[in-house]
Amino acid sequence: MTALGGHLDWGIKASLLDYVRGMGDGTVEAAEGAEATETGLRFPRAIGLAFRGSVTLTAHGGMMRVTIADPSIVETSAGWAIEIADPDDPSRRMAFATIAAFDGTRASGTALTQDGADLFFGPYERGTALDDPSVVD
Repeated sequence: MTALGGHLDWGIKASLLDYVRGMGDGTVEAAEGAEATETGLRFPRAIGLAFRGSVTLTAHGGMMRVTIADPSIVETSAGWAIEIADPDDPSRRMAFATIAAFDGTRASGTALTQDGADLFFGPYERGTALDDPSVVD
């Protein structure tokens, strides 16, 4: 797999990142090439619309621990979606969010799937609006 230039800019959910960063013990930890920026997160391109790296959100004495790793934008029979490495089995992919529209660069109407909502154990439901990602070449 050949790495290409470019990256995915995605805040996941700005209010969530602000919440975690505002907690006394909250951390937003980027690894494997991903970066936490002032406006969100940046994942370097692996190939096509697949990106690499991980971001782990931790708070509440470790009771909250959510990892978003290796996101990709994929076309599905229902439109577009964001898949991530399944936190329980990183060799598998998990549909994290749906995308209402994607023009190859900018997404709009990004919302959690049920599997995505389940990662947060309650505060978010399926259909919760997320920040829209953008692909930068």
